[in-house]
Amino acid sequence: APCSRADAGMSGALPQPKRMSYAELCASERAMWAMLSALVERGAVLITDAPIEQHTVARIAQMIGPLQPQIYGELFDVRVTHDPINLAYSTEAIGAHMDLCYYESPPGLQLLHCIQHDAHTGGGESLLIDGFAAVEQLRAEQPDAFAALSRIPATFIKDHSKRKQPVLMSYQRPHISLDATGALIGLFWSPPFEGPLRVPVDDIPPYYRAYRQLQRTIDSAPQWTHRLAPGEVLVFNNRRMLHGRTAIHAPSEQSAARWLQGCYINIDEFMNRYNKLRREFGQEELARAHSIGNQDWALPQYLCVLPPDCTRR
Repeated sequence: APCSRADAGMSGALPQPKRMSYAELCASERAMWAMLSALVERGAVLITDAPIEQHTVARIAQMIGPLQPQIYGELFDVRVTHDPINLAYSTEAIGAHMDLCYYESPPGLQLLHCIQHDAHTGGGESLLIDGFAAVEQLRAEQPDAFAALSRIPATFIKDHSKRKQPVLMSYQRPHISLDATGALIGLFWSPPFEGPLRVPVDDIPPYYRAYRQLQRTIDSAPQWTHRLAPGEVLVFNNRRMLHGRTAIHAPSEQSAARWLQGCYINIDEFMNRYNKLRREFGQEELARAHSIGNQDWALPQYLCVLPPDCTRR
């Protein structure tokens, strides 16, 4: 029978992101290990008391691994603009989604550093949903929908010519990725960036029925919501956690004083850092399998048993 990889984020209330201070994180490799462990187990970490200045988020990210370049550059700013080229730059609410699903390898970790969020600017609360938990709920309650979304490929697309560097990217794959045992190893969910289906006609009705069922499951899933304050940095696994925000309220677009600066880290760089620290601190015996969403069929084996480092011979 298909198996699921259950951890703290797979049932009940959504686990709270681990909180730790910027000073604590910078103090030792053991603190970095605590953060990366929390990202594997809970899917998110909230760093507090970081410097309120530009590029802080890059310095934090580079403690884990190199930044992942993409169409918005290595660093991007999330601010309300008069003529937004992206929903994130408007005052509109943003539903739960993953970023850059039209890439062959979407970002692993996303980091968002709050530089400004003035008191007169209401709303703009960040939200997280455990996407893997929602999919496992769909498997349990709507097995036909689960099967359809693991078989029928969606079309993820970014088609934007009216920008300084025009973009036309497309990638086709199912929303749900499974290994040979039926275990969930990947999820791709990004409604704002989905294009027309390119599938046989008979697959269209079951796809959209299943799609609506998963959307309802996500809409009713437990959420963590938080109004980021200046100096806070939200770090989360973009391959597992869905993120969004509530609408931003301000007297005018020009007065909407909310500024986040963000960046990404490739999932492989994240797991490289995690595994090396796990070995350094003698945690090879970890027996729980966690959902990191990198589609690696080796899970949970390589999370449980690390072979000897051949470079030590």
